[in-house]
Amino acid sequence: MSKNAKYSRMLTIRKKLFAVCFFLLIVPILVLGVVAYRVASEETNDLIEKSLKNNVRMANEMLNALDESVKSGSVTREEAEESLRIMLLGEKRADNTRPINTKIDLGENGYFYVLDDKGTLLAHPSQEGENIWDKMTSDGVYYIRDVVTSALGGGGFTFYDWPLPHSDKEARKIVYAEANSNWGWIIAAGSYMRDYNEGQRAILWAIAITLISCLVGGMVALVLFSEHISRPIIRITKLAERMSQGDLTEEGLSVRNRDEIGRLAGAFNQLSHSLRELAGNQLLSANALAASSRQLSGVIGDTVKAAHRTSESLVELAAANEAQAKGVGETADAMEEMTVGIDRIANSAGMTFEASAATLKQAEEGRALLDQSSERMGTIHDTVGEIGQVVGQLGDRSQQIADISRAIREISAQTNLLALNASIEAARAGEHGKGFSVVAGEIRKLAERSDESAVQVTELVEAIVGDIERAGDSMAKGEREVQYGISSIRQTGEAFARIYEATRGVAEQAEEASAAAEQMSASVQEVAASLQQMEGGSAKSAETAGSITAANEEQLAAMDEIASSAERLSQMSTNMKELASRFKIS
Repeated sequence: MSKNAKYSRMLTIRKKLFAVCFFLLIVPILVLGVVAYRVASEETNDLIEKSLKNNVRMANEMLNALDESVKSGSVTREEAEESLRIMLLGEKRADNTRPINTKIDLGENGYFYVLDDKGTLLAHPSQEGENIWDKMTSDGVYYIRDVVTSALGGGGFTFYDWPLPHSDKEARKIVYAEANSNWGWIIAAGSYMRDYNEGQRAILWAIAITLISCLVGGMVALVLFSEHISRPIIRITKLAERMSQGDLTEEGLSVRNRDEIGRLAGAFNQLSHSLRELAGNQLLSANALAASSRQLSGVIGDTVKAAHRTSESLVELAAANEAQAKGVGETADAMEEMTVGIDRIANSAGMTFEASAATLKQAEEGRALLDQSSERMGTIHDTVGEIGQVVGQLGDRSQQIADISRAIREISAQTNLLALNASIEAARAGEHGKGFSVVAGEIRKLAERSDESAVQVTELVEAIVGDIERAGDSMAKGEREVQYGISSIRQTGEAFARIYEATRGVAEQAEEASAAAEQMSASVQEVAASLQQMEGGSAKSAETAGSITAANEEQLAAMDEIASSAERLSQMSTNMKELASRFKIS
């Protein structure tokens, strides 16, 4: 079933308005017509009764006047009775009937008749002299007996159904009768109710014409009014349907109504404008979020490369430490040999030359080893400096990641605020805003998830910064230890130089052999202390290198988590762009 067919079967506002106004128009007119007809009918019935009663009482007055004439002797009783019959009906005809006096208005078929208390007609248009005491209506009512009873009771009305003249159809008839005590006559006047209903029929026709006229005029006014009310609402509904399908290209409605419908159209135009702004801002936010995620991915890639370089430097540092430890061991062996030589010098002065030559040879070897240790310590110092620079770069990159995370949180907060504004605007739109409320809710959820991811990235960056700071401290400590080792090696070199000079002077100054031996012994002790310091420095360097390696591994794991977060952030930006692309704003 098409949308237009469904719409045509709906109970639209136009149909509802038309039905309500039609009801409000037709009901008062019908009620007014019914009330007017009932009032007219009651007044007509009352008029009939008054007319019959007045005519009967007039006839009674005429009878009383004739009775006075009879009492005065001016006329006889028979003459007076005939005069009354003539005044009420007319002259008696040859066929023993009398005409109906048209000068007395008792309706089209109304007339007087007179009877006694036995039901004998003393005056009647066609049945004068007959007794109708036992006459009944078609439903078995002795109507004459009711007429006589009402008259003897002081006067009253009798209603019964009686056939119309020259017809078998019955109609409602009304009779009023009063008894006159002077002659013992009962004077009655009767007529059909329908003879007095011409006014009622005229009123009924007037009501019908008025009703039809009001209906025609009211229908025209109702159609115009319903069109005035429903046409803007239909336009608003069509625009809402287009907006629910994502079409926001409509600039706005032009409604001239200066009432609530006009205000509704204005509010709907404002809602459409707000939704267009929301869709545009959402698209811009999605693009910005996508760019930020790409930038974050690039920074993470650089950070991972730097971490790999750090790992390679740590491997080199470990190798240098091993070489330094080996050199220290060799130097310790040489110092043991020097100690043996010094003991020999002390035990035997005669072997001074040979011992001096051996000592000179050992001194030269020790000096060469010290030169090698000095060079390796310089290499270690340079390596530690490079590692310090790499750690500094990692700190700078981590700060960049933190800045990007803050930018993402700001974008997420702005997106959440825009989604909240959209929800408010959709709620103001009521039923037509439900679809936009669902879209705004999804956007807000995406913004909240973006904010959560940004918070996770910030926490990871803070952990990385902490690890980098600890690595920097360890590197600074290692650099100081290397500096101490270089200083010790320098001192050892100086000691070996003195040993070398002393050994060369042994041959020339044999007598000073004992003093030189003592000096060599002191120098050997100094060298042993220096070697102990170098051995401790090498151990600390190895420990520092292990700590840096562990920190580097943690950093690589954190970089993996950041890369995963960046991937999720990119996916969120793609989803936001897809949601924003559903709306047409231009």
